[in-house]
Amino acid sequence: MWSIIRNFLEQFLLLGLFLSILYCFLTSTFNFWEIRGVPFRKPTVLFGNYASLLLFQISLPEGIKEMYEWFKDERFFGAFRVKSPVLILRDPDLIKNVCVKNFACFSNRGIPVNSQDPLSAHLFNLEGKKWKSLRSKLTPAFSSGKLKRMFYLLAECGEEFQKLIGSSSEADRPIEIRELAAKFTIDVIGSCAFGIQINALTDEESEFHRAAKKLSRPSYKATLWRMLRTAMPRVYKFLSVQVINPEVTRFFKNVVSQMLKQREEHGIKRHDFMDLLIELKNKGTLENEASNGHVSNDEDADTVEEIELDENSIAAQAFVFFAAGYETSSNTIAFCLYELALNAEIQERTRRDIQDAIDNRDGKLTYDAVQDMKYLDMVIAETLRKYPPASLLSRRCEYQYQIPGSKVELPPGMRVIIPIYGLHHDPDYYPNPATFDPERFTEENKRTRHPYTYLPFGEGPRNCIGMRFALLQIKVGIISFLRKHRVEVCEKTVIPIKFSRRSLVTTS
Repeated sequence: MWSIIRNFLEQFLLLGLFLSILYCFLTSTFNFWEIRGVPFRKPTVLFGNYASLLLFQISLPEGIKEMYEWFKDERFFGAFRVKSPVLILRDPDLIKNVCVKNFACFSNRGIPVNSQDPLSAHLFNLEGKKWKSLRSKLTPAFSSGKLKRMFYLLAECGEEFQKLIGSSSEADRPIEIRELAAKFTIDVIGSCAFGIQINALTDEESEFHRAAKKLSRPSYKATLWRMLRTAMPRVYKFLSVQVINPEVTRFFKNVVSQMLKQREEHGIKRHDFMDLLIELKNKGTLENEASNGHVSNDEDADTVEEIELDENSIAAQAFVFFAAGYETSSNTIAFCLYELALNAEIQERTRRDIQDAIDNRDGKLTYDAVQDMKYLDMVIAETLRKYPPASLLSRRCEYQYQIPGSKVELPPGMRVIIPIYGLHHDPDYYPNPATFDPERFTEENKRTRHPYTYLPFGEGPRNCIGMRFALLQIKVGIISFLRKHRVEVCEKTVIPIKFSRRSLVTTS
């Protein structure tokens, strides 16, 4: 009897000891911000300050906005993701320092790359000299000259899209605009990036369409690991986690392999991005033109690590072009048309702006006609303000850094969060932020506002390299809807809009 009790007590004590050690480990960093005199919210074990996000109780935009409002009078404050301390910035001047002035210290996102995820080794995730080398090589691919040359591909997709919109509007039933917009962006990216006529507008069973659906509807497990991999990079690498669906990986590698073989064997030229990637692979450089990107000059050119574009590298770049451009652009088109359906006067002014620009170009939709649509620019800018594709930006501190205007020093490895959604909905910068008002983006109003309170594409050397293409694609999509049609709400329209809790990009 006593031996049973003794065994039970020993096991109980061992369990208690294990739980005590685990508790100490999980809370060992919880005094990090207190020691440094930085305001912070008390974290909870296992979740830190991210419980509602990690348990999918609220969407990422809602979570970021909630955090942003914790300390309204502070320039920055601390939080904990699981047990990792992170710094959240509220001051636009500090954000400018991180993105531009002190870019050398915050040049990396700190997203670990796995050998099990070959498509994850793309420009968005690469670090240091490899990133710098690839960024400088790819930047000319997104110049205004290159985009103008491939505009005919977007125009062709736009014409087919208008036919689909026309036939869809004849049916006496509500139409899900986001689904239509997604088909259009798949077609555009397939044509401009891969040189393939996907026909996603009419063929919902195309392989690209299936891959897009798998990307936009990741499992809860994959979404959770995307949130956790920067907080627990060693565990992520040790477990060889795959966040990209293996079927999607195989599909993109096969498509790129076939495209490379076909073009190099037959000398096919389409002036699309696949052409440019092949040129980079063969020559190591592109003809330089005025471009939308820039690379930090903190290091001499001869210290840049050359990166060779092999088949896997090209597949990774093509993948990120698809992954980053498909869902974000289709969502922006859908959000924009949602707001125009709710604001009839703004919609009519937008339609006049579109028609006037096309009429002035002999009734043709040209690259220059799109550039003339200034009110459409304002409408899209306000859409991206209210619904930024990314709710936050993240940067990793590379060496010890003292926050300007304070005594707080950040150690190497510290993650800094820029809460884009919070900034975009701050009434100090955007009065009545829930109101859709394109007039916020007149030239006069833009001059009165700090530029680092508007960050839909990021800022500085690591801004979105495909920004110009994304905006062009969004504009052509909206023009296709509004040139001959209007959008209206119906009984199925959800007002106010609800965000997805699973997606890491802003989506309804």
